[in-house]
Parts: sequence; C-alpha cells; structure tokens
Amino acid sequence: MNEWQNRLHRLWRAYLLPALPTVGQLAVLVVVAAVLLWPAPIQPNELPGTWTALWSDSDLLMNHLPTALLIQRTFAQGHGLPLWNPYFGGGQPLAADPLAALFYPPTHLVHFFSLRNYYLVLIMGHLVFAGLGMLLLARRAFKLSRLAALTAAVAFMATPRLLSHLGAGHVTILQTVAWFPWLALACWATVRNPRRWSAVFGFCLAMAVLAGHPQMVYYGLMMVAGLSAWLLVLRWRQEGRRAFLMSAAGLTVAAVIGVLLASVYLLPVMEFTARSTRQLSISSMDGYPLRHFIHELIDPNPAPQLPWEGMVTPGLVVLGLALIAIVTRLRKAWPIVLGIALVAGLTMGNESPLYHLVAKVLPDFDLFRGLARIWFVALVLFALLGGLGADSLLRGVRRVWSRGVVIVGLLIVLIVAASLVNTDKGYAQVGNFTADTTPSALARTAAQMAGNGRIYAVQRNLHQVNAVELQVPLADGWNPLMIQSYVSYMQLAGGYTATGYQLTVPAFDAPVIQPHAVLLGYMNISVVLSRRPMTDPLLVLAGKEDGTFIYRNTANAGPAFLVMPGPDGNVPALNQVQRMSDTVRTLSLTTEQQTFSFSASAAGYLVIAMPQFPGWNVELDGHPVSSSLFAATMPAIKVGPGSHTVSYTYAPSSVRIGAVLSGVGLVATIVGLFFGFFWKPGKRRRSGKEDRPEDEDTERASSDEQPENAVSLVGEKNVQ
Repeated sequence: MNEWQNRLHRLWRAYLLPALPTVGQLAVLVVVAAVLLWPAPIQPNELPGTWTALWSDSDLLMNHLPTALLIQRTFAQGHGLPLWNPYFGGGQPLAADPLAALFYPPTHLVHFFSLRNYYLVLIMGHLVFAGLGMLLLARRAFKLSRLAALTAAVAFMATPRLLSHLGAGHVTILQTVAWFPWLALACWATVRNPRRWSAVFGFCLAMAVLAGHPQMVYYGLMMVAGLSAWLLVLRWRQEGRRAFLMSAAGLTVAAVIGVLLASVYLLPVMEFTARSTRQLSISSMDGYPLRHFIHELIDPNPAPQLPWEGMVTPGLVVLGLALIAIVTRLRKAWPIVLGIALVAGLTMGNESPLYHLVAKVLPDFDLFRGLARIWFVALVLFALLGGLGADSLLRGVRRVWSRGVVIVGLLIVLIVAASLVNTDKGYAQVGNFTADTTPSALARTAAQMAGNGRIYAVQRNLHQVNAVELQVPLADGWNPLMIQSYVSYMQLAGGYTATGYQLTVPAFDAPVIQPHAVLLGYMNISVVLSRRPMTDPLLVLAGKEDGTFIYRNTANAGPAFLVMPGPDGNVPALNQVQRMSDTVRTLSLTTEQQTFSFSASAAGYLVIAMPQFPGWNVELDGHPVSSSLFAATMPAIKVGPGSHTVSYTYAPSSVRIGAVLSGVGLVATIVGLFFGFFWKPGKRRRSGKEDRPEDEDTERASSDEQPENAVSLVGEKNVQ
C-alpha cells in the first residue's frame, strides 16, 4: 500500500500539480469567455448564435437545438439514446449525424440543464478549455513563463475567427477546434515519453473525432501528422534510432486507441456518408488571392455576407507580439513561421499552387466547403508566437525592472484580451433564445392538422426545433448529410430538379414549381405549407396563418400502404402503381419501431412511407424477411393474401459493432494509463540490492519549471 501511495504522490507532484493552472489564470480565462459571450452569462434568455438579423438561421437554431432536444427528451422518457431522428429530412440516423455529436461526452450535459443553460455551459466550457489547452502547451512544450503562456491562451480562445463561427452557430467547430492545442500537447508528450503518454494522446484524438466536425478533424489530424514528423526527426537527430522507433511506436499505439475509442461514431458515419448526398463529387472552387489574403490578415472587418469564412486576422495586437517574437527569438520562432506559411498556402485554396499539390496527394482534401477553415491550425501557431513575443518583452523588463514583470505581464494580457474582445464585438450574435425556439401559431396549427403524417414546408417555413418540440415529422429539412435516395425522390415529389451536392430539401423554390400531391402522399405527407398558392387539386386549402397557406393533402397514403405487384411480379415502378383497397392499421409508430397489421385480399407489397436505410429490420408475422425498394427509396415487403403483422425496427449493427470496438478501446486506454503511470519495468538486483529503474519522466517533469538543456517542441535547447 505504501508503494502505491508513493507512486500516486510522485504522479501528483510530477504531472498533475505542475499542469494545474493557478486560480488567477483560470479566473482570467473564465472572465474572458464571459465577456466574449456578453450579455448571455447574466441574461436568462440570451445565447450566442441565435441573433439572425445579418443572415439566415444559424446552425445552432436549425440543427443543434432540435437534436439536443431529441436527445434530452428521449433519455428522460425512455432512459436511452435516440439512434434515429424522424423529425426532419424524412428521417435519418442520428447516431451517424456529426452535428448531433451523440457520443461526445459533453453532449450529455444536456440531461442536467435546460437547453439554454446547456448551450451556455457547453460554449463557455469549450472556450475556457481551448484557452487552458493553449496555456499548458505554451508552458510545458515551449517553456514560456506563466504570464506569457496566459497571453497565448487568451489569444487563441478569443481569436476572431472562432467567435465568428460561433456566431453562425457552428458549435461542433468550436468543440473540435478547442482540442487542437491538446492534440499538439499530447503529441509532443508522446514523442517525448511514448510509454507514458500514448494512451492520453489516443484519448485526445478520439475526443476530437467525437466532437463532431469531420472537416476540422481532418485539419487537426493534418496538424498532428506534420507535428509528429517534425518531432520524430528531432528525436532521431538528438537521441538516435532507437528513441525514434519508440516514439513512432507510441504514436501508432495512440492512433489505434483513438480509432477504437471513436468507432461507435466512425462506423455509423462511414455507413451514412456512403449513402448520403456527400457521396456526390464536390470540387471546391474557393480561392484567396494573395493580395486579398494579406489584406484580410490585418483587417478585422471581413465581408458581411459570410464573416466567419472571411475572418483571417488573429488580431492586430497578437500580430504585433508575433513580429516581436520573430525579431527577438528567430531561432525558436522560425519553425512556427514556416508552419504558418504552409497553412496560408493551403488556406488560399485554388489561388495557391501548394493547395493543388496537396490536393493531389491527400485523399478527399479538395472535397470540403470553406477551404479557409484550415486557417484554425495557423491560429494555434499565431497564439504561440504571441506568447513567445510576450515572453521576450517580459525578459527585457526583467533586466531593467525585475519587480515590474508581473505588472507588465498582466498589462500585456489585458491589452490582448481587450483588443480581441473589441474585434469580436457583435460576431458572437447573442440573441433571444426563447423567441427563436417558441413554436409559432403556424407551427401549432400545422402540427395539429398533420396527425401521424409529415409536413412538407415548401419554403422550409417551419423550424426543425419546433418539429421536435411538437413531435411532428418534417419532409423538408436541412443537414450537411441527407439520405441521397430520399433527396432524389423529393425532387420528383417537389416538382424541381437539382444537381450536385444538396444539404436542403427542397433545394430551392420558384413560382413555377408545383409539388405533386400523390408522390408526396406516398411519403406520408399530410400537410403542405407554402407562401404561394398550390395548383394540384388534391391539395385542399385548409387555412392561412402568418402569411402562409396551409393545405391538406387528400392523396396521403398513410404511414404504410399496400400496392399491387408490377407486370413482372416485382415492386411496381411509380408509373405502374395500383393501390390496393385493403386498410393498413398502425399498431405502433415510435421513433425506432413501427408495427402494422392488415388483411391483404391478394398478393402484393407493403410499402412503409420512410426512406430505407441499413439497420432497419423487417419481421413479417414474427419472422425476419428482406425488403425491396419502392421508388428506389422506400422499403417494400412482399406479402401474400391473408392477415399479417409487419414490424419495422431500427437496430443498426454499425452502432453495435462500433460500441464493442469502443469498449475495447476504453479497456486499452485504461491499461495504457496504468502501465504508463503506475507500472515499472521488472526490478534488477545489483550487489544483492534491488535497483529500480529511473523514472525518466518524473525527473524531467520536476525540472520543467527551470529546464536545463531541455529540448522544446521547436527543437531549441533552453539553457537557463
């Protein structure tokens, strides 16, 4: 017992205690986060990303809120997690939706707060977490003083681009980017001592993936890959081939652990992506001319249309500190400057030869929207340069006025924070949360009329969060991932044609577009909303609310219906459909299970009015059967004459297998942490006495405050 107590004590002194920020540092980060989101922290109905005066509804309102509400309500009522979202886009797998971040641990704070307080805690927490990660990265890897590291932390957490993306409601971008400094820190620590830190690095990789933004994960992994290559080269040069191989093995182990831990999300999202609108080729045409890019680097006022995409500057004060670092500490700053230059070449997109070269090498690198988002990697480096510049200033002050170092350091932090808060003013888009989420009279009227059918809003004039609140599914919707077969079918039913990647249904609206009531009815659409008149006689005007026409679809076929076989005995084509007059009774219609009973007068097909997707299993009279496709979209089950019961249940194997692999990854993480921090190699006896091997990292950690000949992240030896 004493031996374990000693090990825990050494672990606390060597790692945990030096890593903890001071109360003052943590207080500064919390205060900066609160000021950035002001007045949301003190106003009960205010929240960032909800004021839409400058642009259309933010991602927070359109997607994050409805999925969070669905997760909260499902867990409260059924004590489980929702795997399927039936409320918009005709239905789609929630477990595979990156914006839902279902398996990201902080997501489940939603069970303990109201939705408004949940998002405030989530957003503020990630801002502080981003700053804390940068603080530790600057302190541990770059050996900066406490106040210089705090400067870097504030420079990163308050960087204008991050706040402008938050204003657009890009919560998952904030969540993922907040892990960037932690990834860099864990990567550095793993190369330095792979046995001890591989599991920690793997955990950080998994959390970044689970945070929910695939594009930012891709860029974060690029950052980690470049940093790993740099550190491995330094390791080889300074400590030899054996140390290099050990570090490479540690990085490999971390990658395996990261993939295993994130498998519960990775397998479903890979399955979804292959069947979604993202399967279509996207060739980004984004480009930043060099002159324009340099101008944006110092201009805090980007184009108003999409300010989150055009915000490049890290802040003028941070730029000034970065220049000081380059002038005074070039030996330590040049690798960071090189990294910024490389990222800038990729940020300029199609205007840069470097981008075209990398796009030919890296898979799918050119298939993202918003190529300038990779600039977040450069903002990590700018924050470090800012901290390095502050450290140089404090060293100069120390030479002439040693007692004034703290005063000057606090002044630098205050100036950086004040300048960034002033630049960020208005970009967080703090607005009234309640006003944007309270169902309108139109939403309540349409939901009451819909019954167990769907609503199709031609101009998407019913918010997705209202659909979840009122528990009425929408046939229209917005999401970066949508089931491709459903999107194609809704083009036919909606009377429009669109090509390429789509993230909305309908893709657009125009006066000449008229939906087809019968085709809408096959998808159980009972109500149509439109701001312009409909001409299909089967759409009967039932009223008008808030300037929107409300139509009842008399051609609605219900949640399931029977059709006669086609001429070849198979599922009929749309132009060959003959509905059977037999009534289909709905026994249950829940989120992830539907049960129907009917008595068929002849052989035919039972069509279930929802998009087919892997994981939905059919049982006919208690026996598993396969299904065909009706209109290349909906499941159709072949039935014979007589009475039958059909059960349609969602139980995806991708989630089940992914959960098993994640469990394996969790065990591997725990084992890795145990062997890294508590287990030591076998004891050796010399001259009759036990001789324990030295704990290399404990000795290194104890000297981190005043390093002597210690190798930093940039390869410079710091001699105090």
